[in-house]
Amino acid sequence: MRAAIRSHGLACGAACVMLAFLAGCSTPPDRIILLPDPQGKVGKVIVHSATGEQTIDRAYAEVDVTSGGAIEKTMDSQSSVQARYGELLAARPPRPTTFTIFFLFDSATELAPESSATVKKLKAVLTNWPAPQVVVVGHTDLAGSQEFDDRLSMRRAETVAAFLIKQGIPARQIETAGRGKREPLVPTADGVPNRMNRRAVITIQ
Repeated sequence: MRAAIRSHGLACGAACVMLAFLAGCSTPPDRIILLPDPQGKVGKVIVHSATGEQTIDRAYAEVDVTSGGAIEKTMDSQSSVQARYGELLAARPPRPTTFTIFFLFDSATELAPESSATVKKLKAVLTNWPAPQVVVVGHTDLAGSQEFDDRLSMRRAETVAAFLIKQGIPARQIETAGRGKREPLVPTADGVPNRMNRRAVITIQ
């Protein structure tokens, strides 16, 4: 690709992945199209060439870069992009998704009742997710000591990892970590139990 891309903005992460994909697969001139995320948010991309630069910050804005470095900026539409690049868009990997499973007090194996529905959703997603890479981070509330909570949070992460392995996910594709009581979902004073903080967060990508 002859153009260099520099991106800015929170919503640009997903868009920039697609930009590189489209540009790498296009024929000359190089083409960069800014796509919105599923919530419709759009970041900003700065395209550099040998002769100048252009910024695009609107959904479906398009930049063509010729072999000589000339940059032409135009606007496209969702329907047009879908018609031209439908197969490429369909080939994208699923967007990362996160699940949170809650545990009973002082337990690394017993799930809170409300987690049953989450486990069912997790199973369904894993069934249709090609070669998932999974990160599991265990957490505790602030009721115990730092040392105790570090161990407990790691055991919670390992419990979830064992479940994922039973679902057919290879262990090498699962990363686990324990954060103890360092990152409470609901801030409380030290020593105060809170059911929302007794959890494991599972990110699939």
